[in-house]
Amino acid sequence: MRLAVLSGKGGTGKTTVAVNLALGWAPNRPTTYVDYDVEEPNGFIFLRPQIRNSSTVFLPYPKINGACTLCGKCSEACQYHALAVVGGQVLVFPELCHGCGTCGIVCLVGAVDEVNRPLGGIDEGERDGVQCLQGVLKEGESLAGPVIRSLRHYEKQYSTQMEEIIVADCPPGSSCSVIHSAEGSDLALLVTEPTLFGLHDLKIAVHLMREIGLEFGVILNKDDGGPIIQEYCTLEGITIIGSIPFDLEIARIYSRGQSLIHEPKWADLFRMLGECIVTEVKQRKMGAKRA
Repeated sequence: MRLAVLSGKGGTGKTTVAVNLALGWAPNRPTTYVDYDVEEPNGFIFLRPQIRNSSTVFLPYPKINGACTLCGKCSEACQYHALAVVGGQVLVFPELCHGCGTCGIVCLVGAVDEVNRPLGGIDEGERDGVQCLQGVLKEGESLAGPVIRSLRHYEKQYSTQMEEIIVADCPPGSSCSVIHSAEGSDLALLVTEPTLFGLHDLKIAVHLMREIGLEFGVILNKDDGGPIIQEYCTLEGITIIGSIPFDLEIARIYSRGQSLIHEPKWADLFRMLGECIVTEVKQRKMGAKRA
């Protein structure tokens, strides 16, 4: 079972939900937590796993050798403008290169070699029975896609058991990075808050899920009893799977970098929420089979 935890905006409690659900499931089910928010990963701050392996994600970029005739075909073919023929030489801008290899394909004289540059890294660890993975984009880099693709490859190595739960902590927003990290999930959990900003960005997330055809439900965080999210979900026929109350104790625990699951009061809440999510996934799968 793969669950994507996401939100239309940052700060709704997405990582809080993902981390505590994973810790709640771990005693009874094989569970893997994967932090796909590679630009600002913070799940490991709360999980504090014992890191057992770290690897580097590389991206190839072109290096022009002496066979170059300055024909300009590589520059013309590069849609990312990572090459330019200037003053009798080919300039290469590695930060703009997406590693597609087009320049090497169009070069007729074999003047394009490929060299690798480090783009980010993958960390693997374990905490309280939760297998932990995170991707980290190197400071100053902007291409999250290759790190996310590499992280998906690592995730698949952990997805070997039928009853295993994968918790994918996705980036906020509605970018390509969100789609790549959420696709293939059995259910997307849209974490929101009862504010106008929360509603606005929830609508964006709902639209995205419907566009890519992914099953989803809502988790209402910082629930103060206000009707704004409930009214929208009722109107749109969206299931609110569970809610987390607005409570200063949660903020205090969070500010200390601690997990809510270790406090009995919140442990019960997240375990019940976890069971509701598992039941929801099973019911939807049964409904899809009948259809």
